[in-house]
Amino acid sequence: SLSQTVFPLCLTQRSASDYNNFDREFLSEKPKLSYSDKNLIESMDQSAFDGFSFINPKFEQILDK
Repeated sequence: SLSQTVFPLCLTQRSASDYNNFDREFLSEKPKLSYSDKNLIESMDQSAFDGFSFINPKFEQILDK
């Protein structure tokens, strides 16, 4: 049962923006957007996304290109 499970590692988080449990090398990498091939995406069945209308406002400029 879950009450008998012992977890070997219990990380603490001081705040919502606490990043101390992340690898320093990972944190030093410059963030970048993933590349997506528009032709590949358009060739795939997109019916799973029917009715999905959310677009992150921060990415609208990128999508307009």
